[in-house]
Amino acid sequence: MFKDSLIAKQFSCGATKTAYVCCFGLAPYFKANLIKCLDNVEQYAVLFDETLNKATQLKQMDILVRFWHNDQVATRYLTSAFIGHAKADDILSAFYKCVEKLKLSKILQISMDGPNVNWKFFENLQTDLKKEYSHEALSIGSCGRHTLRNSFKYGESSTGWNISEILTSLCWLFKDSPARREDFLMLSTLKKFPLKFCKVRWLENVPAMERAIEIWPDVVSYVQNVEKGVFVTNKNKSYLNIKEATNDKFILVKFHVFLSIAKTIKPFLEFYQSDAPLLPFFSDDILKLCKHLVDYFNVYKPEYNFSSAIKLCKFDFTDESLLNSVDKVSMGFVVDNIVKQLVKKNDSYLKGAFSVKCKSRSFVTKLLYHLMRKCPINYALVRNSSCFDPRKMASQPENCVKSLKQLLMHLSQKKIVLDTDCDSIIFQYKNFLQNIVNMYPSAFQTFKPNARLDIFFNEYMSKSVKDYNKIWPVMKIIFTLSHGQASIERGFSTNKKIEVENMAQESYVARRIVSDAIKSYGEILNIPISNEMRKFVFSARQKYMLHLEENKKTKINEGISNKRKLISDEMDYLKAKRQCVETDISSMDKTYENLTEEAERKKDISLFIKSNSIKKAIREKNVEIKEIDNKINVKSEEFRKCS
Repeated sequence: MFKDSLIAKQFSCGATKTAYVCCFGLAPYFKANLIKCLDNVEQYAVLFDETLNKATQLKQMDILVRFWHNDQVATRYLTSAFIGHAKADDILSAFYKCVEKLKLSKILQISMDGPNVNWKFFENLQTDLKKEYSHEALSIGSCGRHTLRNSFKYGESSTGWNISEILTSLCWLFKDSPARREDFLMLSTLKKFPLKFCKVRWLENVPAMERAIEIWPDVVSYVQNVEKGVFVTNKNKSYLNIKEATNDKFILVKFHVFLSIAKTIKPFLEFYQSDAPLLPFFSDDILKLCKHLVDYFNVYKPEYNFSSAIKLCKFDFTDESLLNSVDKVSMGFVVDNIVKQLVKKNDSYLKGAFSVKCKSRSFVTKLLYHLMRKCPINYALVRNSSCFDPRKMASQPENCVKSLKQLLMHLSQKKIVLDTDCDSIIFQYKNFLQNIVNMYPSAFQTFKPNARLDIFFNEYMSKSVKDYNKIWPVMKIIFTLSHGQASIERGFSTNKKIEVENMAQESYVARRIVSDAIKSYGEILNIPISNEMRKFVFSARQKYMLHLEENKKTKINEGISNKRKLISDEMDYLKAKRQCVETDISSMDKTYENLTEEAERKKDISLFIKSNSIKKAIREKNVEIKEIDNKINVKSEEFRKCS
């Protein structure tokens, strides 16, 4: 840019300048642009979640906004709030501060996790929206991915196998322990160590389980050598857990059952870890997942199947009469073979094999029960959004029309779609099926779900906007709805990357805003350097100086306030001391009078001496009161000057 480098040599951009340009220049500019975009859209979904910020030791609640922008759905970071307590009222108060520049009447959906406190927050927010704007946000339940992960955990814990505890212990047994690692490598044939296992990150746990199965013979050998005294190690909790597991003859069977179920849910968790509009696929994918688990393990009688999403929602997973007998339960080809080999060796293992099958059935049924209790598929809006699945539009057009009618009924009840527009929407949808879907059948039949729905449909809608001016806004609404919290969770990773000791809360927010803006443009060089950006950056130093001045005034005011409080406390102490002295004087006056009367009556010189000493003490107390009064006057003057 500068061939002679003379101009470049005059540039200076130290840490302080970079920081204030980011906080007071770039971040406000990008946020202002985002607010302008949100002002120009009809609806948006708001996502929120909180997690601990270790540097500030506060809960950082991130707010993201999902809306239609540049012919596709965009999810952008808005701001963060830092809170201590996270009760429903605390979350609601912080939420209102974060979205103060947004029009609450445009909120289409609140995307969140499923704790009770979040549902209480949502209930309070709905009440406020209905009262202030005669408007309610759509509800499609909490994050589907979280629900499935928690269901897996619930199913695993129902077996009592403690596999999560075993895998955690296996990881920690050899972590930060050079002696154990050396001993293990001496006898290991594979020369591999256990992988990290995390109880809440199931995507990472399939490899951890596979590694545990792979190295289990080495683990058994290691424990045997420790027990024989060949290796010396501290027999801590992790070791004792592993030792107990090595004594379980069916532990590999349990591992394989755990792995089979984890592998079954992994593709779903991976697929829905995306910002793309995926709600139209959610219902059918959950149905396929549940059917796969039931068919794989054969836990329910064949006559009690669920051929549709609505039948799945109505299925009673608590009814034990619907279960297959334990002998008909399958655990997969590999596991069934392992069990057969064990039983061949020893008939006494039959009881153990029966117990494992029974627990495997419990694993699946409890997982499904917990999943269906809180799964978004229970909401008609989620089930009927499948009418915008291109594959179903090509293969089941009549069912799609029925689903659209149910969808419109729900949207019209929420006043998101006008009743008078519904007939036109249905007509345009049918027209789209006849003219577009039938014209390009292969494009719809072979549509891959990992391709973006918004971009796919926009290509067809943009060619004939007038013909689909009613149905296209409905599609945009469904695509804008968030199917989960994947965007928020990725933001938590970004928060950790920018986390620095003693960094101000404003800096965290500013860095996230700038980082999100760069991501939205694709590359940093794609960001246009506009005059408006220059103005924001140019005024950054002035804003920074004002910020420093305000902080200085705040500190001065805090110092004055602290000084006033200190003086006030000293004055209170002096007044209390004066009152005590006055009480002493009053008591001494009475004693003096009594002694004087008694001395005159008895003509006793010793009593006169005592009374005189008391009188002297009273004079000293009066002098002390005057000194206290002087001190109080001095403090009063100091207090007045601090005002």
